[in-house]
Amino acid sequence: MIQRTPQLSAQLGGWLFFPVMLAIAGGLGQDARAQASAMPEVIVGMGLPKPPYIMESGTAGLDYDIAKQAMAAGGYKLVGRSLPQTRALAMLRAGQLDGMLSTTEGIGGQDFFTDPYIVYQNVATTLTSRRLVLRQIEDLSNYSVVAFQNASMVLGERFSLTVSGHPDYREVPSQITQNKLLFTGRVDVVVGDRLIFHYFSNKLDPQIDGTKAVTYHRIFPESPRKAVFRDARVRDAFNAGLKIIRANGAYDAIMTQYIGAARP
Repeated sequence: MIQRTPQLSAQLGGWLFFPVMLAIAGGLGQDARAQASAMPEVIVGMGLPKPPYIMESGTAGLDYDIAKQAMAAGGYKLVGRSLPQTRALAMLRAGQLDGMLSTTEGIGGQDFFTDPYIVYQNVATTLTSRRLVLRQIEDLSNYSVVAFQNASMVLGERFSLTVSGHPDYREVPSQITQNKLLFTGRVDVVVGDRLIFHYFSNKLDPQIDGTKAVTYHRIFPESPRKAVFRDARVRDAFNAGLKIIRANGAYDAIMTQYIGAARP
């Protein structure tokens, strides 16, 4: 939970950003480290491991690192708890968490949502050499398709109707399995998040060529994600910190760390 300190009740100001700005710039001195360690903690629920957004360790990842640095630049120390989203939401409602990462205002409640800090993008991925044409969701009915588990329930009614009764549609729990099926030519289309697909393309067995050119068909809408907090002051600090790390290059550095300079 948020540790109450005299600073916590202060107005957001320069002091909130000072210790972490030094950290982002690199080379924290002893005094700055002491100030950073004294920052009030915010306990948040985050999703289960889903590289590159949340890594297997549960303490790193694209989603986690952006939120952590934004929170730090706003004067707070983020402490993540890797939980299924439904459980995290229940704990938030029960006052057992200070916030949640990577959610939308569709969860309802009276808590305080941040500005969007990361965008998920489900796409239909095909081998470029196949020259397949996918302009809308319904076009998937013409091809063999593999998607992530429960995709038929979360990708909307049009997708659900399209794949219902599709003779060559299946869902698999393992993302790397989707990549293997596409690159070995055993399926025409993979449906899932483009950054997750890109990440696992670099994790394939040597005998599978994951360097083949692929085309991302953006037939699904983007899904901007926000964090949500029980305290409006924490929400405001997160938003202020997010602006800082976007401006000083820390945000782009995190993106490059996990997905490389050549964005998919």
